Amino acid sequence: MNCLIALILNLGLLSSEPSWAAVVMKGDISPRQIYQRAGPGVVLILSVNKDGTGEMGTGSIIDADGHVLTNAHVVIRQSTQRPFETLHVYFKPAKLTGDPKRDLADPINATVLRFDRELDLALLQLEAKPSAYKIVPIGDASTVEAGDPVVAIGHPEQGGLWTLTQGVVSTVIANLGGVDGKDVFQTDASINRGNSGGPLLNNRGAMIGVNTSMARKAKDGLTITSVNFAIKSNVVKDWLAKAGSNVAYAPADAESAPAAVTPSEPEPVPTKPAQAAAEPKVETPAQPQPPATAEPVQAHPVRPSQPKILTPVKPFKAADLIEKEISEMEDLEKEMQGEIEKRRDALEQ
Repeated sequence: MNCLIALILNLGLLSSEPSWAAVVMKGDISPRQIYQRAGPGVVLILSVNKDGTGEMGTGSIIDADGHVLTNAHVVIRQSTQRPFETLHVYFKPAKLTGDPKRDLADPINATVLRFDRELDLALLQLEAKPSAYKIVPIGDASTVEAGDPVVAIGHPEQGGLWTLTQGVVSTVIANLGGVDGKDVFQTDASINRGNSGGPLLNNRGAMIGVNTSMARKAKDGLTITSVNFAIKSNVVKDWLAKAGSNVAYAPADAESAPAAVTPSEPEPVPTKPAQAAAEPKVETPAQPQPPATAEPVQAHPVRPSQPKILTPVKPFKAADLIEKEISEMEDLEKEMQGEIEKRRDALEQ
């Protein structure tokens, strides 16, 4: 009898304790809510040259002046250390159709204000404002720990547009690739080519990282999976502060929904380049016609003992990329339709 009473009391104590899921989800919002809030602030960037070569990536609108945060390798040519000739920025439609011809409409051009090749960060200025968009608030990376849930929004090649993937923070890494100050989160949230420059968001919808690279093969050729990296938001904050940029920082304990922005607000004001006091290693001005004496920022080489993690540049023709996306989606649709018909025939037999 005493054992039975003790068991009942223990069960009562256990039932009075909140479950692990209830604890970690308190105050959080669902991935769907995060997507609805932050998605309109995430953009697709096509960087092209007159010869049709270029790069595709993702970015986040970070303030009401039309500044976009992304990776340097999305907008800067590796061979010249100069911006691509034309930057097209596409905005998320109110409702995605899955048809790139319809979803990728009315792009706005942008210019590179500043970039840091080593940190792989770039700040863009939109040349005009879209009809409506949202700001992606920048959160506090210092509060993030291993195991915290995160989501990534971007445009993976051979995938859809404005896709959402989710996972957790795996660990933190300092000085990634031997670059001082390049502190990152490692995450298992899927990040692929095309996601570069997009936000890594916490469970309250604040950006706590900028997706930058992925590990796919070790030095011996062994395939690596679920090892992806995002530059910590506090690194971004420090870099932006040196550039004199005012951005939408999320509250420390209660990140709120990104504010909607309408065209009635003041015209964008370009961010001034950093003064001479700024360290050239961290602050590299980007101008349409830079002086011939300007020296490109040289990235530190990746140590031989480390896996290859930087997303390689893959030249493409912008029009062909969109057509390829359409073709792959149509092929997938045909394949799915064929599978449905096979199953239907099997049921009828």
